[in-house]
Amino acid sequence: MTEPKITKTATADQPEQWKVNQNRHTRFRTIVSVLRRYNVLSNLARQKNPDQVRLAFEALGPTFIKIGQILSSRTDIVKPEFANEFKKLQDNVRADPFTTVQATIERQTGKPLNAMFASFDEQPFASASMGQTHHATLLDGQKVVVKVQHPGIDAEVALDISLFERALPLLKYIPDSSVVDLGEMVAEIKRSLFNELDTSIEVKNGTRFYRLNNGDDIIRVPRVYATYSTQKVLVNQYMRGKSIQHFMATVRQADQDDDHQYDAERQYLANTLVRSFLKQVFEDGFFHADPHPGNILLRELKPGDIGYDDTVPKHLGKVGQRKLPPYRLVYLDFGMMGTISPALMAGIANVVIAVTTEDTRQVGKAILAISNRTGPVDEEAFFSELAPFLGQYYNSGLGDIDFQGLLFEMIKVCRSNNIQMNPAVTMLGKAFSTIEGIVETLDPSLSMLDVARPFARKYMREHLNLRNELEDGLLATLQGLRDAPKLPSRLLAALDTYENGQSRVNLVFSHRKQFMDRIDQMVNKVVLAVILAALIVGSSLLVQSHSDNGWVTNIGIFGYVTAVVVILGLLIGTLHTWYQQWRRK
Repeated sequence: MTEPKITKTATADQPEQWKVNQNRHTRFRTIVSVLRRYNVLSNLARQKNPDQVRLAFEALGPTFIKIGQILSSRTDIVKPEFANEFKKLQDNVRADPFTTVQATIERQTGKPLNAMFASFDEQPFASASMGQTHHATLLDGQKVVVKVQHPGIDAEVALDISLFERALPLLKYIPDSSVVDLGEMVAEIKRSLFNELDTSIEVKNGTRFYRLNNGDDIIRVPRVYATYSTQKVLVNQYMRGKSIQHFMATVRQADQDDDHQYDAERQYLANTLVRSFLKQVFEDGFFHADPHPGNILLRELKPGDIGYDDTVPKHLGKVGQRKLPPYRLVYLDFGMMGTISPALMAGIANVVIAVTTEDTRQVGKAILAISNRTGPVDEEAFFSELAPFLGQYYNSGLGDIDFQGLLFEMIKVCRSNNIQMNPAVTMLGKAFSTIEGIVETLDPSLSMLDVARPFARKYMREHLNLRNELEDGLLATLQGLRDAPKLPSRLLAALDTYENGQSRVNLVFSHRKQFMDRIDQMVNKVVLAVILAALIVGSSLLVQSHSDNGWVTNIGIFGYVTAVVVILGLLIGTLHTWYQQWRRK
């Protein structure tokens, strides 16, 4: 389909540009009005009233509904209460007519529709904020699903995000008691939205994930057809199955009825999900960052189905093959993926191994090794704040841990100590807590740490350079042997110093800078009080002793006025400080 060419003069562009600007202003007023009506910025910053924020996002339309859906799985950014409330957001987007879909596909691919597909369902089976999805069949008979973006959705998202950013200055009217950084939140949302709008990113991710994971035990991944996909069109292999949340509902009902017929299947699925996720982290360095139940299908196989008799090597290096159970797990949606560098992978393995020791200090040091410091860090204070979170984690089953709350509080503790989590680690934690929600339902007794430890230890063994370790150990031993003869003389020198009264004791206490700043403020107030007292006394002497001299008297009166103004200023400042403390409480 060829678009008609429209030639416009400069004068013809002006009314159209005026219309665009008018639409921007109208949309901006709408956004600001809704944000104010539901107190969105304040509620987000303070993490209060999630139901009000959800209603505002619903009122603002598709872009903000998508923002809420993104935040529903980001418990590293918002509290679990907000994430759970945002899960109620549902797309209510009218599907585009088939002629529009056809025009988008043909314009993007440069080919007529019938030159690529033997059949194409005109009615979509799903329509969401960003696009809609159709069933189709390729010319070779392969069944596929085709996701097509809504026309103009990229411009609409860009406009709404830019206007939302313009509304952020309203934060200056909110008292300083924010729990999250809204600027950082909007930047993260912006990145996620624009990545989702660029389908070519999902094509690359899907191709790589297929190569690394398809056929791993019962894991299956749909093939991505890159030759048919463009920036706004995505073509994937069609995979039969139902969302795993249907099986999770069956499991919950079985628990209520004390029915054990699904025990073997649910335990196998839980173990497979955890092992697959840890393989993605510690072996591939490339993991699915959004493995919520809607992105995982469960396909039940029947005798005669393709793959029903598939076998794989036995676990733990045992000889022979074992037959796979009659069901498969299918991963979908590769728009949000995480990548871990080898150095970061080693750091994460150290964290897992440190958790095994149940030594908070060692765990804290391992966390610091994979994080960035944004300011002075009091390591002892960080370790002491870390202890309560780790205490509930050690050797606990999934059913006993609130991972969503744990992750949010962990991020908050790091921020309060000037520690910035590596973005890949934050994404990993979010994915970990998401898959935990599925595994907790399937097998609450399963400890993910018990499964993670062998992966971490295997990684450390495979990447351990024995020769370098032996050389480092030998050098350290030689250095110790060389210094050993000096120990008696150094000990004698230390005793002489102590005997002569020349020893010193250095005391180090936490929050020293804050303490010194507080002392400095107190001293300044005392000095100011002395100056004000001297000013008042001096002004009184001038007024009384030179009452017949006008200009000297005026100097005394000026001193009185200056003192009163300064005292009023101090009083107002003190009352404002008390008010801020009261508001924070």
